[in-house]
Amino acid sequence: YKRQINDHSSDNTLDILKEIASSDERIRIIDNAVNIGAGISRNIGLSEAKGEYIIFLDDDDYVDTNMLKHMSECAELSGADIVVCRSRSFNLQSLQYAPLPDSIRKDLLPEKAVFSPGDIERDFFRAFIWWPWDKLFRREFIIQHSLSYQDLRTSNDLFFVCASMLSAEKVTILDEILIAHTINRKTSLSSTRSVSYHCALDALVALRDFLFKNGMMQKRQRDFYNYIVVFLEWHLNTLSGEAFNKLFQDVKLFISSFDINNEDFYDEFILSAYRRIADMSAEEYLFSLKDRVLNELEDAQRNILTLQNEVEEIKQQLQQKDEMIASMNRENLAIKAD
Repeated sequence: YKRQINDHSSDNTLDILKEIASSDERIRIIDNAVNIGAGISRNIGLSEAKGEYIIFLDDDDYVDTNMLKHMSECAELSGADIVVCRSRSFNLQSLQYAPLPDSIRKDLLPEKAVFSPGDIERDFFRAFIWWPWDKLFRREFIIQHSLSYQDLRTSNDLFFVCASMLSAEKVTILDEILIAHTINRKTSLSSTRSVSYHCALDALVALRDFLFKNGMMQKRQRDFYNYIVVFLEWHLNTLSGEAFNKLFQDVKLFISSFDINNEDFYDEFILSAYRRIADMSAEEYLFSLKDRVLNELEDAQRNILTLQNEVEEIKQQLQQKDEMIASMNRENLAIKAD
């Protein structure tokens, strides 16, 4: 059964849903009287769900027609609490698809078909991306652990998905690309993050509290430190103006609340990010970001020039081979003529 939630849309979404539901009796429309956001809407869908498995899909997801069939079959065969499939992105501006290799980090996962979160030895929080649409959950498992989405404008999925993965006994990977996530959608909430800049930090606070409450922080402490630095730096780099300044100060306070050492980080990239946040002022951070962007641009330009030179070299080699072939053909014709 399918629950389609219309979060008090201002366009013709409800009419479209009604038309779809009229041809499929399994579909039930839930029409929110006011706009309450994705997190609470998903909780409503979860409370109304009746099936053995549940998946949370957004209106801008492009789903393979066999997605639910293949994922539910995988869940049945493996007995998994969570099934994760591969995904890709769809750029709404360029209309191009691109792979999302970081959505499943096989290099961090154990080499067995079905595993538990405890089998992930290091960097747990970067083994997956904590969005829900590429993950199928066993509904009873979610209910048993009383898991729900946060009431946040953005980043409302991080805590739910991450806490679910930490609580699962069995997880498996379905190595098929079954969904495409839309990016560069100008009207999406993620594109207006400055309005809800603090949600990322609120999600991490909830995750921190969950780890402590369930006795998981000691095992996952280094993993958590590495993740919060990467996650929060990414958010900082997407903001500007007052939103950036406010979040930067709150991020500094949050990070300083932990007893973090340089040795806690898995690589120099994350360590450098940590030192920028911990040691710099907001103004210094922005200047360093500008310098990094300029350096990356220069590197990209050098790479482009190198590729152009390689292309020219290949063209010359092909031309030489064409000339050799033409010369051999002429010689063969001359031999035949004699």
